[in-house]
Amino acid sequence: MTRTEIDALLERHRAAFKRQDAEGLAADHAVDGTFESPAHGVVTGRPGITDVYRYWFTAFPDLQLTWDQALIDGDRAAVFWTFAGTSRGPFFGIEGAGSRVELRGAAEYRFADGAIVSVRHVYDFSSMLLKTGVLKAKPAT
Repeated sequence: MTRTEIDALLERHRAAFKRQDAEGLAADHAVDGTFESPAHGVVTGRPGITDVYRYWFTAFPDLQLTWDQALIDGDRAAVFWTFAGTSRGPFFGIEGAGSRVELRGAAEYRFADGAIVSVRHVYDFSSMLLKTGVLKAKPAT
């Protein structure tokens, strides 16, 4: 894919995030593409990837994901992002804690044939679990 094609795909992906369109987001992935994250491990295929997006939109109905300018090199791109949202739906066993979460992370994308072949997200998942009350920190003694 050309740089222009990758930019266009990422812009379409960004717009689908703003609409919270799980199906539209998954449609940007290759049929047998992979989605990797600390929260879900490696998920393969559009149906599973759709479920991942739905999970986050249900857990954080006001989810906002803002992206910095992509760094593109050949068929790969790196994107630094900021996640912001309030946990209202079920999230790893906790129902609607109402906790506001903001964190920074990054994603590495690989592209081929007009689609995302793989994406790997990196972020502080433990911090997110603490902020939402899924994990409890033991007080220092």
